Amino acid sequence: MKHNNITRLLAGMLLATATQAMLAADGHLLKVTDINIDRLGADGNRLAVAITIDPRSVDPGRDREVVFTPLIISVAGTDTVALDPIRVAGRNRYFSHLRNKDLAAGVKLYRAGSGELIDYRREVTFLPWMEHCRIEMEEQIGHCCDPILPAGDTPLAEIDYTQPPFTPNPRFVDLTGDAAVERVAEGSAYIDFIVNRTEIRPTYRRNTVELAKIIESIDLVKNDPDAVITRVTIKGFASPEGSYTNNVRLAMGRTQSLKEYVREHYNFDPAIMSTDYEPEDWEGLRRRMSDLEMSNKTEILGIIDSDMEPDPKNAEIQRRYPREYKFLLDSIYPALRHSDYTVKYRIKTYVDIDELKRIFSQDPSKLRPVDFQRIAATYPVGSSDYENVYLKASEIYPLDPEAALNAANIYMKRGELAKATDRLRFAGDRSEAVYSRATLAALNGDLNRARELFSLSAAEGFGPAADEVKRVDEILHRTKVTYLITPTPAQ
Repeated sequence: MKHNNITRLLAGMLLATATQAMLAADGHLLKVTDINIDRLGADGNRLAVAITIDPRSVDPGRDREVVFTPLIISVAGTDTVALDPIRVAGRNRYFSHLRNKDLAAGVKLYRAGSGELIDYRREVTFLPWMEHCRIEMEEQIGHCCDPILPAGDTPLAEIDYTQPPFTPNPRFVDLTGDAAVERVAEGSAYIDFIVNRTEIRPTYRRNTVELAKIIESIDLVKNDPDAVITRVTIKGFASPEGSYTNNVRLAMGRTQSLKEYVREHYNFDPAIMSTDYEPEDWEGLRRRMSDLEMSNKTEILGIIDSDMEPDPKNAEIQRRYPREYKFLLDSIYPALRHSDYTVKYRIKTYVDIDELKRIFSQDPSKLRPVDFQRIAATYPVGSSDYENVYLKASEIYPLDPEAALNAANIYMKRGELAKATDRLRFAGDRSEAVYSRATLAALNGDLNRARELFSLSAAEGFGPAADEVKRVDEILHRTKVTYLITPTPAQ
């Protein structure tokens, strides 16, 4: 036993000595005449490794072999994929493998000294960590009876498919909308009148409260120093009971009385006041009934929708459905006797920048797009204040293409791509908007689409887009595979 151990030890020492001698003479044993590494497939889901090896200088000896194993190794060294090995065997070792059929599937066996070049081709699934990795050739020397010994690794290539971050270069546009800001305040008041009378009694029943609703709405606008009232409209409605002729008289008279009450209260110019009336509010009755659960509802709605004259229509409901009619008379009809009022007003326009900033801080909805532009121009481009003004403009004017475009640029700069996508839906088709859509595509990793859109924007005459085309091209055509070994032409 002791004699056998000594024999094995001596054999191992001799093998190691032979290996060192081979390496001392030639360095690493690998000699490459051609190498190509590429990413294949429509989705880039395959990695292809093609190497042509010249084994003619490899002479391991009759009983030994050299094993070349391509390794794909992550940059961190935590992941490795070993490809099928290549064995270059001496005469005895070569025939031993053939005789014993002891090689695993996929292993390529070559006889040393045969003079043939080895064309090695393998494809593997491209794993996420292979975006940035290296490929090495592991070299080992083996003997029939002894452990395989390392002979060193040869770096072949470094792979870097990671896409460099794309930094957006936003291009803002001036907001130009200068139409006056016009608003409407509206509501309904339920004024009680003495039966068959049209004059208003402010203290009658709930009239104090109902008249106050109208006055408060008008006061809210009239007392606003930035607002100018341009129109006050009052429309009176009556319920369907009673004769239509009398309801016309009451609706007209009561609406006129309310108009005069408001005009005298504010001393309005008669030219800004207008009235309208609806003698019988059948539409209001139908709308309120639609939300109710009651018997014979469908039949009553059918009568309401019919082309009967108003008086027969009301009488038909009362005759056919007396119980339901009483419910309507007591619960719904009173709400149909109301006056709708509308106060239209215009916001004053200002030139003084301090006034504009005051309004921006108090109620930015009073500003026109061009006012936001003037405020933004007082801040450094790209500053927080500058961007906040543009974002507020887009909030107030969500359908304004210029405001939407600027907001999208800000969101892209901040990395809020979902918000940028939403805003670009309203940015229109101007060349600056095409440019911003190209930027969004680049930020989403679709550089080919980005290049297409930048090129379109440049073709439309937007100068900065041409520079972005060059920048995208640099990323698209960057070196993704760096070869670390220089092929030696076969002699």
